[in-house]
Amino acid sequence: MNAGDARVVQTTMRARLAMILLAVATMLAAAVVVGGAGEAEARVGGRPPAFTLPAVPGGPTRGRFSLDEHLGRHPVVILFWATWCRPCRQELPLYQGLYERHRRQGLVVLAISMDGSSSLPAAGSLARRLGLTFPVLSDLDTSVTGRMNPRRAAPLSVWVDRRGRIVREREGFSLSERDEIAAGVARLVTGR
Repeated sequence: MNAGDARVVQTTMRARLAMILLAVATMLAAAVVVGGAGEAEARVGGRPPAFTLPAVPGGPTRGRFSLDEHLGRHPVVILFWATWCRPCRQELPLYQGLYERHRRQGLVVLAISMDGSSSLPAAGSLARRLGLTFPVLSDLDTSVTGRMNPRRAAPLSVWVDRRGRIVREREGFSLSERDEIAAGVARLVTGR
């Protein structure tokens, strides 16, 4: 290859690299516009997206649940969980007790199962075994999980105050947090 051919190859490679970099930059810019690559749509201080989801088959409730009916009216706790998540099995009964204690004050608790179609049938029976009475919902198409919990953290709890604003978001669960969670939910319900 002579020097002229080498310059042509080098120029062609630079042009291709520039096109690739432009394409990557365009994709990243598009990801930021639609909510960020891998970032949740709503964060503490923001409003959660409105959604309607069906109850898991065989779970404690039937029909569909619409968050819109409660936003700005009631304090809401949204729990993302899955049947394969051991900490979720400890967290859900704790929130059941808090739901029983505060539901007359308007507390709404709901659990969104991140199980796929193969494990979703187990979600309803597990929810019943855990004694849950609040809505346990299915998000098979991940439309809500993708917007609020794109990392698919399990468990993930999101607390929404009576004004419809997210006031707490927490990944994970430890039994040592029981008292802190109970006190936080009491403040969520009273608005203090």
